[in-house]
Amino acid sequence: MVYVSNHGGRQIDHAPGSIDVLPEVVQAVNGRAEVIVDGGFMRGSDVIKAVAIGAKAVCIGKLMAWALAAGGEVGLECAMDILKTEMSITMGNLGIRTIGELGPDCLRPAAPPPADIWPVGASSSMIL
Repeated sequence: MVYVSNHGGRQIDHAPGSIDVLPEVVQAVNGRAEVIVDGGFMRGSDVIKAVAIGAKAVCIGKLMAWALAAGGEVGLECAMDILKTEMSITMGNLGIRTIGELGPDCLRPAAPPPADIWPVGASSSMIL
């Protein structure tokens, strides 16, 4: 088993996130071991992306800790329901029914839009 983690860190400026290095780790492992990943996974779509890249499991400790702190057991159950719903919606948007159908072919790289479509004075780093 190979565990890919930055412990939610990025304590070092510009260190890559776990999801950023996951493809090259999966490629290097080449099926010889299962890959588990953690580090900042907060949404169902994050989990789906990691599994599509090749992770066998995705750890979601921070999300669960926050849910537990915010609402106790009920908060934890609510967070799990939301995560499950987000995963289902993402899979439906991809046109797949099972986790087993996920693979790298479900993903496409996304680049920021060209700078010339932004209003004068705006930048692509701005949140709309």
